[in-house]
Amino acid sequence: MNNLAKRTVVGLILGGIIIIIIFIHPIALYFTSIVWIALATVEFTRMLKIREIFLNRFLMIILNVLIPTIFYFNYLIHKSSSTTSYNILYLIPVLVFFVYALIKYERYFLIVPLGIFTLFYLGFLPSHLLFLKIWTKMQNFSFWKAGFITLFPVAFTWINDTAAYLVGSAIGKHKLASQISPKKTIEGFVSSIIVSIVFTLIYLTKLFSNINIWLAIVVGLILSIAAQLGDLVESGFKRAAALKDSSQIIPGHGGFLDRIDSLLFTIPMFYYILIYIIKP
Repeated sequence: MNNLAKRTVVGLILGGIIIIIIFIHPIALYFTSIVWIALATVEFTRMLKIREIFLNRFLMIILNVLIPTIFYFNYLIHKSSSTTSYNILYLIPVLVFFVYALIKYERYFLIVPLGIFTLFYLGFLPSHLLFLKIWTKMQNFSFWKAGFITLFPVAFTWINDTAAYLVGSAIGKHKLASQISPKKTIEGFVSSIIVSIVFTLIYLTKLFSNINIWLAIVVGLILSIAAQLGDLVESGFKRAAALKDSSQIIPGHGGFLDRIDSLLFTIPMFYYILIYIIKP
């Protein structure tokens, strides 16, 4: 199969699985999240190792997985309270890492910032899909509305990335960030913004009847830029490690980190826009 056909088939299969998981009980999304976080952490620590930056892979997996775990079990214990409430237990992964860094000590100036970044990048950010799912559940939305709200940033990112990929591959001539991601083009970037704004307008105005059209346009613009930024951030790490993909485990799509790089930025961005600005 050529690359586009392979990407399409695998993408449809993964997409179908993710849609089902999003619509069913939060526990399914919790387990999916921790598996994806663990595998993406393996890939990321591998990239750091190539540049001779050695973070304990097993420890980083545990600490990253601990973040959504603390959140989920806090929700189970305090179902009647706000799911955005903060708990001192969230400090545990950070404190444990600092103890590890002090014991390890070699290359302390590199290990500490990159370790904290890893906790934020692959622990805190991907947990926001679970945050979003639980938040919609706490708002007592209908089954379908809650599901489609949670699905939105995922579907948005797929649409955004697909538009950028197809247009960039077909007519892209002007490089967007050649040193970081040689295949990304300005044409693909602009097309992704246009398509994403149209998609956001249709999706959010159907989902929230009272949403301002201009607000929906701005949301589409912000999320599209966030998606491209998320992609470029991961591409920067791959470039520094001289890797094309974070791994080759997903046919036509690279690794687990490659599949969530844009989502790491769009999901948290939408979550905070939703609860603080849209306020459905």
